[in-house]
Amino acid sequence: MEFVSQMGFMKFPLFLALGMVVFLGVRAFAKSANEGTKQSILFWGAFGALSGIIGTLVGVIVAAQSIEAAGTISPGLVWGGIGVALTTSVFGFLILTLAVSLWYGLTLKNSQRQVPEAA
Repeated sequence: MEFVSQMGFMKFPLFLALGMVVFLGVRAFAKSANEGTKQSILFWGAFGALSGIIGTLVGVIVAAQSIEAAGTISPGLVWGGIGVALTTSVFGFLILTLAVSLWYGLTLKNSQRQVPEAA
């Protein structure tokens, strides 16, 4: 679970977004999804992506402050810290990818129901 611990405090909004996307997706596929549910799934996906970007920016700022305070530091350590900061963006965009996939699947499911049968 090193990946999760690398996300710092941003893991809480990211896992909230992931939980909401999964919950809404499961509920929408179990029942017929309306437009509000599909929009909610996209909202939580975008929230996850934005939380990931904010986490990356905060991580880069903290890394820059640490580098400035330390003075001379090895490039490997710098890039290792930036790599850790980028984990939140990766996870956030994975949440967005899941949300968009669910939205697309629900759109297809609803469009298949509305196709009139040929007489």
